[in-house]
Amino acid sequence: MSVHSPETIPSPPDLRDHTDPAVLYRLSNLVTRAIVGTLGILLPLAFIIGETVFLRGGVHVRGSLSAYYHTSMRDLFVAGLCVIGFFLATYLSGEPKTADFRLSLVAGLAVLGVAFFPTMRPHLLPSAPRCGVTPMPDGCSAIQQQLGERLVAGVHFTFAAVFILSLALICFVFAKREQDHKHDARMAAIVRACGWIIIGAVAWVAVGGLLNVTIWELTPLYLGEVVSVWAFGAAW
Repeated sequence: MSVHSPETIPSPPDLRDHTDPAVLYRLSNLVTRAIVGTLGILLPLAFIIGETVFLRGGVHVRGSLSAYYHTSMRDLFVAGLCVIGFFLATYLSGEPKTADFRLSLVAGLAVLGVAFFPTMRPHLLPSAPRCGVTPMPDGCSAIQQQLGERLVAGVHFTFAAVFILSLALICFVFAKREQDHKHDARMAAIVRACGWIIIGAVAWVAVGGLLNVTIWELTPLYLGEVVSVWAFGAAW
């Protein structure tokens, strides 16, 4: 096994050199991360503010982020998730064998599934007709009408679970790189903490849902989703 002397160890590219293809590639990845992180942080706020403006009422939150599909924020919900999904699926696409790319691809495809397989319509009475019957009930999407509301909701939650858990794993991968390659223990600890926050938020959704804990209008599912997305946005 050969040992490289300090003189033979390649130095990181100078990000100020915009003529170096490696620098441009690195900068494009940083821009992608900035966009995804910013969208993740802003979208939950945009749903609340946007609906407040459209409905001209007080501040109101839904039972989950996914429930905004069935509000006046549907277009923003679908568009926002599609943009995030596209950037996640193509992040580090020039390095297809890395864990970053594979996890990000899974997360991107999963969030697209969340967008196109909506959750069930909220606040339905037990006797209310579900999507899939004729005539089509109000508020049903085409895929809900075709496959049935409960089946589509099951697919939705499966994609959502894969998406959230992928976000946590990506945080741990980022933390390992900061620790091993950049030797930045402080940043590695922060990013790793974001991953554990996401795991904790998932646990809170399960425990809080079983105990039916609601804080003001904030359900365990809504809080868990928002905390997870914000933690991921901060890590990126």
